[in-house]
Amino acid sequence: MERLQELGKRVRDARTSCGQTQAEVAKAVGVHRTHLSAIEAGRENITIGTLYRIADHFGIAASRLLPD
Repeated sequence: MERLQELGKRVRDARTSCGQTQAEVAKAVGVHRTHLSAIEAGRENITIGTLYRIADHFGIAASRLLPD
């Protein structure tokens, strides 16, 4: 699996395990819902700042979102 797709899957898994919608997470981390959707689909790059905000939102280390 491509790295961006794996990262997106990990973001989506974190979001769904918390029972949150894309709109809720996007608002909490300061991105547009369509951008979060594209990140989850592996279609768009993610900035390091957005990566950290997402990880902080879910209370996990940013490294848990990164592919091996």
